[in-house]
Amino acid sequence: MTSIDVGMASYQYGRFLRQSAMSVLDQDVPNLRLLIIDNASTDGSQEIAKEIAAADSRVTLYLNEHNRGYHDSVNRAFDWASADYFVLFDADDVLPPGALARGAAFLDEHPDVAFLYGVEGRLVDGLLDPGRCDPAVPRWNIVEGADFIRRTCLDSFCDVEYPAVMRRTAAQKKAGHFRPEIITSDFEMYLRLAMVGDVASTNQLLGIRRMHGAQMSTPHIERAVEDFKDHEAAFASFFAHEGAALEDAEELEAMARRKMGDRAYWYAMWQLIHGRPEAREAFEFAAERRTAPSWVPPTAFLLKKRWLRSLQRAGRRAMRKPTPLSPSDPVPEIRLAAS
Repeated sequence: MTSIDVGMASYQYGRFLRQSAMSVLDQDVPNLRLLIIDNASTDGSQEIAKEIAAADSRVTLYLNEHNRGYHDSVNRAFDWASADYFVLFDADDVLPPGALARGAAFLDEHPDVAFLYGVEGRLVDGLLDPGRCDPAVPRWNIVEGADFIRRTCLDSFCDVEYPAVMRRTAAQKKAGHFRPEIITSDFEMYLRLAMVGDVASTNQLLGIRRMHGAQMSTPHIERAVEDFKDHEAAFASFFAHEGAALEDAEELEAMARRKMGDRAYWYAMWQLIHGRPEAREAFEFAAERRTAPSWVPPTAFLLKKRWLRSLQRAGRRAMRKPTPLSPSDPVPEIRLAAS
């Protein structure tokens, strides 16, 4: 019978930990285990984790006395995992009901898929972004790992969102640990997993990210140019290691660098139009990486699927209001356990 392990990294997320853990433990799947790794939190997180573990034998705890860093937590979760499938999760995020069953059923039927991902919901002040709710007609798509890598280089990014990913544990073991020197380790890991097998995606909601000022991604949101540099470093690391085995590795890495410049160009334009401070730095970043003259806009970049998908979601938001997570709404119910 299919088994699933969920590794949850926690640091100073005590106010979210119980809800996040219950969203995992309430999944209607057999053979489920949850590992909570707390990195020496001082906000009561470890006491809450102990209460959760005392009430459910499926919960295992690693409670660090000293902060060993995020990469150490994730790598320990990789080592701990032994189930058929593995999900990596942060203690401020939420799993929608049915997410694990949907992912596991698909992986059961497609043994060549190394990992799959779906739509990531965004939870803001208890409201679910209506532009990211489940579609009326669920769809799945499978691409070969090499095609996923090429598309990622062509786009300079991928639309794989952290809380909405399920990995085949055997594939993760082959891909190995996060590299501590890489900031966007999850991005690099998706490329590494694509070297192991195929990649599947769905338009269904598989994870929900809680948006708040203390989340780990906030610095990247506020400083996009630094995020561009971190992703470029992830590409460089991948092609210096696993990706070096690809016949067209040099061509792909060069393409990823050029497309990162195209992406930065449009970000710079947005900054310029809105009078934001990063415009000059972004234009300089773009100019160093693009082969076309700086006055020629990369218009083809605007036709990429991610941007078109963003427009579609913006249209949904215009037509529908954000939805509270409650039993009466046609969106996932998140049960709050008593404190």
